[in-house]
Amino acid sequence: MDLRRRLVTEALGCALLVVALEGSHHVAEHLGASATEGRLFMSLSCGAVLACLLWVLRPLSGAHLNPALTFADALGDRTPWREVPLYALAQLSGSLVGRLVAHRMCNEPLLLTAKMPAADGARFLTEMVATFGLLVVVRGCVRTRPSATPLAIAGYVAATVWFTDSRSLANPALVLARAASAHVGVMSPWEVESFIAAQLLGAALAVFLFRWLLGSPRKAAVTEVETLVFECAEAGPAHLAAALFNTLAHPDRARAVVSPPPGAGLDDGPPPAVDALMREANLRPAPLRDRTVPAAHYVLIDVTGHAPGMDARVRERWSLSTLSLKDEAGAKALQAALRPRLHQLLAKQGWERLHVISGGPAPEGPRALT
Repeated sequence: MDLRRRLVTEALGCALLVVALEGSHHVAEHLGASATEGRLFMSLSCGAVLACLLWVLRPLSGAHLNPALTFADALGDRTPWREVPLYALAQLSGSLVGRLVAHRMCNEPLLLTAKMPAADGARFLTEMVATFGLLVVVRGCVRTRPSATPLAIAGYVAATVWFTDSRSLANPALVLARAASAHVGVMSPWEVESFIAAQLLGAALAVFLFRWLLGSPRKAAVTEVETLVFECAEAGPAHLAAALFNTLAHPDRARAVVSPPPGAGLDDGPPPAVDALMREANLRPAPLRDRTVPAAHYVLIDVTGHAPGMDARVRERWSLSTLSLKDEAGAKALQAALRPRLHQLLAKQGWERLHVISGGPAPEGPRALT
């Protein structure tokens, strides 16, 4: 996912988190809750909403939702330092927007003005925001965490009870059911139209937002498979890295090829220990590089003491400690050294298999925090 979309995702997450925090605080005061009960309101609401947001947004931007975590991630060499100020600005901006939205929802004066919002407008905004958040969770889970969809939806809906006054649970069917009650103060039949309109508007906004964040399915159909070249001065590391990459990467997004070591023949393969490990793990050997086909990415695996001259096109250089590939232990050590680097590369480029679900496009540059 490109930087703009990741920044919007961070701002969105922070805004929804602040809405949950401020909304639960308002509800606690409205119900006359004690200080202890108010903390319980906020902890339950924020905990549930945060869990849902992390499930949904983590594959898209890393879901830091906190400048301190972004700073720590940069110290760990995962987030580029040039992106840290932009992440922090997006997170702070999203938090301020969430604060203003929460004040509108709670029918309280805004921080920067003395204007009191209308009660009807506040309830309309509440329904729209609650439904928008629900659709963010639904759309995000379907695209990034399909197995967690039921749990995430249940957690979010449970949290809306704690940070909204309407208790309609972002559901037009429940609005109609509540309007049919003769209980005083539940909901007036005359409010049904505005409530449903707010919910449909919030749902539409969430759909359009995720369509922009993740792209449209039509674009995915014409996406070209990117070629990644692994090369090393010794036979073995590049072969194993390319085979592992092709197992982990989505075949419609990227594929790896091997550039033979200098002086190696076309029929020369990896050392017997590496070849045996690949057979045991059911890893298919990656094809050799066809120099007539342009490559999008190059990775030079630098085994200490055996580094060739770096090609000007090489984008990444992985330095590994000296390993003996003559036995099974050395081959497994090489595999253990390559796996974390491959996972980081796949996450950075958005090439993992799980990032393409139901024919949709994969994010192009997520950075997971953990």
